[in-house]
Amino acid sequence: MALDDSKKSINKLFLHDKPFLLLKVINDSRQPVYAAMISKKIDCSYAYIVRLIKMMNKMGLIYFDGSNHKKIINLTQKGKKILKFLSEIE
Repeated sequence: MALDDSKKSINKLFLHDKPFLLLKVINDSRQPVYAAMISKKIDCSYAYIVRLIKMMNKMGLIYFDGSNHKKIINLTQKGKKILKFLSEIE
């Protein structure tokens, strides 16, 4: 197994793809971000995305703008720091 393969398998072991991709989609989007949009972009179930969003909101990584019905999702400063750190590992 090559060193690059080893690094990828370590990242897979300790870092799940979907939570990282969720943060990345929110950060990289130039449009308002909604849960359904994230679900489509990272090919993941809507229910799982909503669960991740709730957890990340409780952790202070994301916050919501907008009405209760249509929530626009944004990264907090803490969320941006976590994303930067995870990007460096990848």
